[in-house]
Amino acid sequence: MELSDQHLLVGEKLLEEGKVTRLFENEHHLWIAIVDGIEVEMQISPSKVKACSCECDVFDRERMCGHVAAGLLNLRRTLSETVRHNKNDTTKKAFSHQKLTVNAVLDSVRPDELASFVRNYARTNKPFSLALRAKFAAKVPLADNREKFGHLLDAAIQTYRKANDRISVAGAKQLGKMLEELLGQADDAIALEHFAEAWAMLAATISRFSPILKKLDGENPDIKNHLQAAFDKISSFAVQPIPPDLQEEIRDFCEAEFKRPVYRLNGFSGKLLTTLLALSKEDEAARKMLQTIDLELERTVLEANYRSSLLLTKLDILAKPCLKAEMDAFTLECLHEPQKILQLVDALTPSGDFRRIKSLVEKGHRILKEETVRAKLEAILLQIAQAEGQADVITVISRQRFLETRDFEFYDKCKQNHKGDWEAFVKKLLADLIRRYDFRQNFPTIATILGREGKLEELLGLLDEQQSLDLVRQFDHFLLKKKPTEVLKLYEKLLKNYLNDHLGLKASKRLRAVLDHLHKHGAGTIADKLFFSIKSTFPKRRFYMEEMEDV
Repeated sequence: MELSDQHLLVGEKLLEEGKVTRLFENEHHLWIAIVDGIEVEMQISPSKVKACSCECDVFDRERMCGHVAAGLLNLRRTLSETVRHNKNDTTKKAFSHQKLTVNAVLDSVRPDELASFVRNYARTNKPFSLALRAKFAAKVPLADNREKFGHLLDAAIQTYRKANDRISVAGAKQLGKMLEELLGQADDAIALEHFAEAWAMLAATISRFSPILKKLDGENPDIKNHLQAAFDKISSFAVQPIPPDLQEEIRDFCEAEFKRPVYRLNGFSGKLLTTLLALSKEDEAARKMLQTIDLELERTVLEANYRSSLLLTKLDILAKPCLKAEMDAFTLECLHEPQKILQLVDALTPSGDFRRIKSLVEKGHRILKEETVRAKLEAILLQIAQAEGQADVITVISRQRFLETRDFEFYDKCKQNHKGDWEAFVKKLLADLIRRYDFRQNFPTIATILGREGKLEELLGLLDEQQSLDLVRQFDHFLLKKKPTEVLKLYEKLLKNYLNDHLGLKASKRLRAVLDHLHKHGAGTIADKLFFSIKSTFPKRRFYMEEMEDV
């Protein structure tokens, strides 16, 4: 019989991956091999292969397959090792090891003797038995691989469970080592695209270990970290082109486990949601997942971040064209209950990317009346506009936020993004501030705009109109260099009016505060002129003069 290059390559790969799990001589010259769970028969003679058979579809079509090739390669290796062992029997007596090491023992005993020792030792030493089964479980062909790994983990958990149903720190450490071993094997299986095998390990891991986290004594972050890693691995290969049947199996598993409180209590529900969403591409699967999320949202007690995550996942599902009616209903629901929009905002805040809820936020901003909610939605719309580089939208929203908050950060955003006539923009903005019902509160904002934009005549007129020494002191820094004469006249006018109506220590301190202020701002000349002007106007008020001369 001849092997094609293709079948030979497949056979070599299967052999290297350890997929030949059994090989024995059923009858004289009739050998049976189990290759990747499939039985292969090989009839040989001392010099050639007489006949072969395999249960796979490829062999039915081509009368040869990779399974047969792997079996024959393994058989050749086994027979060669037997011949070599027989030849070396006569020389072993002449060779001796220098020390009784583990390698010396393994070199000296027959495989059947070693297997017998391991079997007997495993019967009396549970930790060794568990480690042995964990290491080689993947090589044992069983009808249900997930159940195989489930039995292994059940036995491990039971071994380290105390009489009070808890698990000691030492026991948790041993279980952590087992999980690390299984996750390493799962990585290997994923790399070789043996997704069903990887899934069996990971599903057994999360279903068996999630419920026992609350039963671990002491701080045991390793096991929880291993479980987090298991969820991440499932999410990573669930989006790969795995067989539809396996996709459905994973989806059903995640949906069933998602309903169990233990995952919500341990913070794993979001991980299950991520995998479910990745596997719900078909319309029917999406509708089914939507029902699952709605049932979860009906719970009266849900942690805030988890509820936000549920709403965000629901929004992602509703993006499918087939769910337009459901999306419209959800939008109305959010507009009726604005708290849900804010919960979606909370869910997206860590990433800062709010574009997924742009349409909903825009509608909420147009319709909702509550000021606190509108302010939050305006802030989100501004972030979206900045992310998308929409200068005109940034200007419009920043202008509105400035009018509401009088925060000059928004004024600066307007100036940076406005593309038209800035002079006209400022004029209209000032008019809106003046017309507002809270004009008195807006006065400092108006004065600051006039000063920053160099509208000094208008600023002087505004300060003169208000007749307030405090306001002049607050905004004269815009005027001192370019309008020193006008500032002096304004101070003279306001101070003389003040002194006409006030006497005593309080008036003296007020004068001194003005002069101190002018000196600190580098306007000593104005302060001196103001001093002499007041002195000549009120020559008989010696107490004031002495106070001012100290300045």
